[in-house]
Amino acid sequence: MIRKTSLMFAAAAIATVVSLPLHASARLTYTIGGSSVQVSWPASAFPIRYAIDRRVMSSLPNAATVVDQAFSTWASAPDTNISFQDAGVRDGLTAGKDGVNSITLADDLFKGQYAIAMTTNWYDNSGRLSEADIMIDASLVNGDYNMPYAVTHEVGHLLGLDHSPVLSAVMFPYVPRGTDPTVLDSDDRIAIANIYPKADPTLVGGILRGRVTGDSGAVFAAQVVAMNDKGAPVATALSDQRGNFTLQALPAGTYRIYAEPLDGPVDRRNFAGIWRSAIQTSFPTRFCDSGTLHVENGQVYGNLVVNTAGTPPQLNPRWVGVAPPFSDSFNLSSIALTVRPGQSINVALAGDGIVSGMTTFDVLNPGFHRTSGFHYAGNYLYATFDVAADAPPGSVVILASNGSDQEATLTGALRLQTPPSRMRAAHR
Repeated sequence: MIRKTSLMFAAAAIATVVSLPLHASARLTYTIGGSSVQVSWPASAFPIRYAIDRRVMSSLPNAATVVDQAFSTWASAPDTNISFQDAGVRDGLTAGKDGVNSITLADDLFKGQYAIAMTTNWYDNSGRLSEADIMIDASLVNGDYNMPYAVTHEVGHLLGLDHSPVLSAVMFPYVPRGTDPTVLDSDDRIAIANIYPKADPTLVGGILRGRVTGDSGAVFAAQVVAMNDKGAPVATALSDQRGNFTLQALPAGTYRIYAEPLDGPVDRRNFAGIWRSAIQTSFPTRFCDSGTLHVENGQVYGNLVVNTAGTPPQLNPRWVGVAPPFSDSFNLSSIALTVRPGQSINVALAGDGIVSGMTTFDVLNPGFHRTSGFHYAGNYLYATFDVAADAPPGSVVILASNGSDQEATLTGALRLQTPPSRMRAAHR
């Protein structure tokens, strides 16, 4: 038996616009005067002050703690030079350009569009942010969605990040249910460090530059992923209008680079600005022609080519599920699912183009060992995996295949982490 979970979309909206080179992960990027423009706060804006409307405080349990922890999650990201200051609780705050970065409650936000939170940013023609307002729909407060996760996600928008197609990233455009702790993914950490670095990002880690091409030339808005030898998607980027991409501040290590299309569970409609205007291009997941790369700090690796030309794709995994061994009852999710070292689990993959007896998949973390054959039912399949007790933690890529020319990834579909130690409640 299989059921898909219901997830809500967290939207970001921007007012006015602004131009910089493209770096790792997706930043809020717009076209103005023929140039691609990315937004960010100037150094003089820090610490960024924020105020909370009293209505949020009265509606949300532990509101002050939830909001403060969301901001501190980003401020504590390594290699990042950002800070915030709590400007207190105020009465009658509303979203709108008034010089106050606010967190307010909004009833029926984008009613009928399934949005439960939105961030509006203001900036000048040089790309300098001057204000950002976070609005939270009452349905988020009254539902069973992960409120700390949702607020942390919106603070990412406040800082200038767009959505990430990595399922395990905080900037993934859907909000999970439950109360799992909110932890920044590698893609989140590298993305924010590229915008607000403590040191020159060209000297921290390696830089990868290349191009995604297809049957019609350059591919715009392909997701390019740097996956390390543990099967973890360390950093991502979207290719620009010329198909060019840059992965910057990539930690030293061994990587494979691949490109995948924005064809679900995240597509161009989940993005803002230039990414939303991209023409949808579908193709099978393709790995870089150069094969495995050994990246060193401070080095630049250029002329990388990912060629997506060829057979139109049929295979497109969109959901993942996890269940105990010998169970065929899955709640499918388009958000990363957490698994623990030492477990034995059934992992299900669902989506388009799954063919009984033909489709298979690999969990690319070396700590996962498949111990059964594949079982097929409708548009999904599953198999049993043992997870080694010493399996390396982190996000995990699943690679599905219908044959040598039909591969498709679900990037960050699983999150491998050790059980949390005894945790103390946060107080304010």
